[in-house]
Amino acid sequence: MGLLDSIFGTKNEASGPTVLPVQVITSGESTAYDADAAMRITTVYSCVRLIADTIGTLPIHVKRRMPDGSRVTVYDHPVARILASPSPLYARIDFMRSLIASEELCGNGFGYIVERDGRGYPTRIDYLAPEDVQIMVGKEDVYYNIASRKVIVPSRDIIHFKGYAPDAVEGKSPISLLRDEMENCANATKCSKELYKRDLRTAGVFSTDHKLGKEGAENLFKSLGKMVRRAKTSGAPIILEEGLKYSPIQLSPEDAQFVATKLQSIDQVASAFRVPPHKVGDLTRGTYSNNEQGNIEFYIDCIRPKIEQLEEELNRKLFLESEKAEHYIDIDFRGLFRADTATRKDWYREMFYIGVFSSNDIRALEDLPVYEGGDKYYVPVNLQSANNQSNNNE
Repeated sequence: MGLLDSIFGTKNEASGPTVLPVQVITSGESTAYDADAAMRITTVYSCVRLIADTIGTLPIHVKRRMPDGSRVTVYDHPVARILASPSPLYARIDFMRSLIASEELCGNGFGYIVERDGRGYPTRIDYLAPEDVQIMVGKEDVYYNIASRKVIVPSRDIIHFKGYAPDAVEGKSPISLLRDEMENCANATKCSKELYKRDLRTAGVFSTDHKLGKEGAENLFKSLGKMVRRAKTSGAPIILEEGLKYSPIQLSPEDAQFVATKLQSIDQVASAFRVPPHKVGDLTRGTYSNNEQGNIEFYIDCIRPKIEQLEEELNRKLFLESEKAEHYIDIDFRGLFRADTATRKDWYREMFYIGVFSSNDIRALEDLPVYEGGDKYYVPVNLQSANNQSNNNE
């Protein structure tokens, strides 16, 4: 039995190896878009850049749970060192932003643990382009075929940050849901460019009450062509003779602006990425309170789930089994409010009052010891315990 047979089972088994190529949106006909094409759409670029920058620049720490329930930062741990400098090829922030941007654009971001020391700790992690990786599902593990390196790697050596994955194996990008919308965006942009090349002048119709015949129509077409080219070069007016009339096909500058902006459908693209429209330049309905609420929703609905998912993946792949109960990765969202203690305080209050954080959750985020009874979650109505209110309603 060969290596692949031992990994995936023999070929005559009903299940056999399942090969799932990583979905890369490839360019082709007008309905298919690759990542590069998608990034040429302003709203897509803004969403991807915002999410990648927001998460990629947050501080990452190794934390240890203490017996009293508090957490301490461990600076001299091997995992802390690899997180600070994953590869000699690029800085940590560049690595993290590339990983996250790939997940947003292609549904999957990959980091390859190239080397481990004698104890099993990673000493080098390289970023992999999604199109270079093929996911292969075996009987008991998931394997990754890295085409450029001609190796098949078990899941323990691949950091796989995936988007929404219905099968829990291969992530799906918002772009895969936005092909029609992006086609509209691309067509609108193309239309707008052509229109502005003509200085917002649209096509028109020349007409006359005289019967021209085929030869007369051809001569008129040639004559008008010469006059139009001369007028375009010199700016001279076109003089129409013998009852010839020109009727433009109207498209006002306002309509042109509508084509360029409306069809880009900022709301729809931003919604697919779970980004508030005001974050990507749509301020039409923006007020201070709306924007503030939008920022909170951006963290709850978009950033926080991705942070927790990435933390879990790093915990699984970087720590030794013997230390996973005590040690964990903390991507510090407080970096979003690093210079603003008042904002962080208001944020905690908001999260506490809507039942997202308990008192102990907040204390843990501030590396303070938890206390007995601090794990209750409250709802706004009279600030009752959410558990107690549920019991009272039964």
